[in-house]
Amino acid sequence: MAIQRNRVIYQSEALFISPDATGYHHTGALHNQPGVGTANFGLMTPPTGERQAFGGTTAVPTTNSKGQLVGWYPGNNQAWPEWRAGEVGGASEYHGTIIKQLKRVQTANYGFTVNRTDINQFGHLARLEAMVVEAPTVNLDFSYYLLDGFNERMLEFVTDGKTNALSGALTPELYQGGNNFFILTVPEARDAVGGDISSSLTGTVADSQKKSVISLGNGFISDYSVDISVGGIPTASVTVQGMNIRSDFGETGNDLPAINMANGAVVSNAWSTGARGEYNASGCTGLYSLPPALSGYSGCVDPKDVAALRPGDVVLNLKNSALMSMQTSGSNQPLAGSAHVQSVSISLPMGRTTLNRLGATFGFTHALDVPLTATISVSAILAELKEGNLTELLCGCEDHDLEVILHDPDCADCETKDSPVAMAYILKGCKLDSENYSSTIGDNKTVDLTFSTQVGGADDMARGVYISGKESSQAGIKGFPPSWTGANGAVNEPVSGIFMGYRA
Repeated sequence: MAIQRNRVIYQSEALFISPDATGYHHTGALHNQPGVGTANFGLMTPPTGERQAFGGTTAVPTTNSKGQLVGWYPGNNQAWPEWRAGEVGGASEYHGTIIKQLKRVQTANYGFTVNRTDINQFGHLARLEAMVVEAPTVNLDFSYYLLDGFNERMLEFVTDGKTNALSGALTPELYQGGNNFFILTVPEARDAVGGDISSSLTGTVADSQKKSVISLGNGFISDYSVDISVGGIPTASVTVQGMNIRSDFGETGNDLPAINMANGAVVSNAWSTGARGEYNASGCTGLYSLPPALSGYSGCVDPKDVAALRPGDVVLNLKNSALMSMQTSGSNQPLAGSAHVQSVSISLPMGRTTLNRLGATFGFTHALDVPLTATISVSAILAELKEGNLTELLCGCEDHDLEVILHDPDCADCETKDSPVAMAYILKGCKLDSENYSSTIGDNKTVDLTFSTQVGGADDMARGVYISGKESSQAGIKGFPPSWTGANGAVNEPVSGIFMGYRA
């Protein structure tokens, strides 16, 4: 009797993201280009040259009829290595996938809605047809535990703490095509971490095809929020709007799900219709291969490694900016007699408008609706009041820079909160919007505060949301998103200069 799959659980899934939706998803290094010399370059698929023949065969042409470099071939069922700069020897010195796995993902929900227009006419009761005259709506929302700013940087936030975090989202050359997202599913009862590799290396091509990938093309973030509360792990939630969604068997050499924003054409149709594995020489070649899924945690082997951040290692600096309740002030210890904060949430709605034009079904971009307003909400057990007068607040023009700082897990010591800062959120130019008190029999009296600020441009250093992540302090990263290759001297990503494959 044939065994059918019964269910899919979190064990078998992993979520990945690409730096750009329509550009190259693989890279090579130090390749000799005629007339240019030795340089880094991006590839739609890896070439099968002498230095870059990873499981390939010289019988496969290095270019298709469109002049695009190719090299993946049917039957290559191994996961591609992740590209690592500066590595000597091994496959990843020469090429690898630039797709990254998001860390500590807790939930992932996705789907689509097709909006149709009924075509009716006199003489017929029922519609003649239900035509699609506007782009379908593809949605993805996921959540993850905050860690070190890596996920935020992959989502194209700037995480150096010195630049407005949304500078990339407001820059056309960076947000024009969005990002691609990939949800890997491996066979039942197998872990995505490790199982995706072992099932390929020890099995057959047919075994590898039991793995599947649901990919969302041209994804744009429409909401980002952070929730931190007593008794809970600090968590971020993200909502994404996409242009296309597709599912494929196998995780290597699949067509990209993205749409060409310029004309609405698909980015890739490398395989002939109805014959999976038959190369389409006249098609557009834009393939992807997922890297091996990793846990990203080495446990007690590395004392610097962190599984998650704790609410007990969070420092909230409200600069005592409430009107009547005494609030925390300072980056290390709370002000004596201040309220006891129970939860803090940061909300950054990023509403978007699809810009359309005649001649194309899909919009040519999802532009942010500006101005953008970020809010920070605080709930605390009231301790002491201070003198304040609403009429004075109405006449004041003071702005506040509020800080939410998350440290790595701290051990008991004479001095607390002295472990490395894992992440920090600074909301500059905040105004107090509301201050509400609640008192009932049996409960502690509480105060709820809401502050808001508008997101400024990259040149405005007085307003906006600034994110700092520990990961950005690593050599060469500098807190810039992957698609900022070469910006401000950044050398953290594989391609740059005229071979800046992401935007080719």
